[in-house]
Amino acid sequence: MTIRRFFVILPLAALAMPAAGVHAEHSAGAVPPRVASLLPWVADALDRVGPPGAVVAVTRRDLHQAPAPPRIDLGSPHSPSFELLAAARPTLIVGDRVLHGPQTERLERAGTEVFLVDAASVEATFDSLLALARRVGSGDAMARELDAARSDLRALRLGHPVPVLVLFGTPSGFLVVTERSWLGDLVAQVGFGNVAIAGAGAERHPGYVELADEILAGLSPDLVLLVTHGDPTRIRAAFAERTAAGPLHRLGEARRGVHVLSPALFASNPWLAMPQAARAIHDLAVP
Repeated sequence: MTIRRFFVILPLAALAMPAAGVHAEHSAGAVPPRVASLLPWVADALDRVGPPGAVVAVTRRDLHQAPAPPRIDLGSPHSPSFELLAAARPTLIVGDRVLHGPQTERLERAGTEVFLVDAASVEATFDSLLALARRVGSGDAMARELDAARSDLRALRLGHPVPVLVLFGTPSGFLVVTERSWLGDLVAQVGFGNVAIAGAGAERHPGYVELADEILAGLSPDLVLLVTHGDPTRIRAAFAERTAAGPLHRLGEARRGVHVLSPALFASNPWLAMPQAARAIHDLAVP
């Protein structure tokens, strides 16, 4: 069986016409693909545009809650169960280019087609969704969803830039979110001015930088946003402890406050729910 691997990093203009080999729009008599999504939000997007029942297996958005049956629970997006993945008998596996790219060879061993999406920015996210939808035969429906999402994002742009610092909480501390991530790009599209200095520290993950305290102390955000995979109350407490005294106290006294973003919407790229995420941060900047 021929294995095809997709790396979706094309601009939208390059996707204006279906590429050779990409399936046509799903028809009533066609057999839908069996999709295993290693990204829960991508599964949600496919549910909205069809074909119905295409997603047969998915990883967990909340590690404490399995997806509803009959979908097969693949576990964590970071370490999906390969045994359960094989049991789902997918014809198409959808993963993230950065997160699952290193696992591609193992994913392809059963002869299954692997489709890797790019979630590094807002437009890369939308381009990936359109390419994936065209692959499963729902390109027109997805194009309409994306048109609406772009319109919503344009309507949420702030009239004046608001200086912001976005921090991602980890067990060892905080990483600064830069424009090289989907969240940093979304912050810029809403009209915030990111005070983070991308080249001033070690980039632990694309778009997430570790900055020394002396550099953080020199930043002057009007608004501080915190996000984590874990308990929001714990990240808020950890930030308060770190900024209670010393050079970082100014960050805890940001003029528009310190806000913890909902992990359900911000811990990972929300894909078609990008406008909801934009609304959440937009409203924090509006008096």
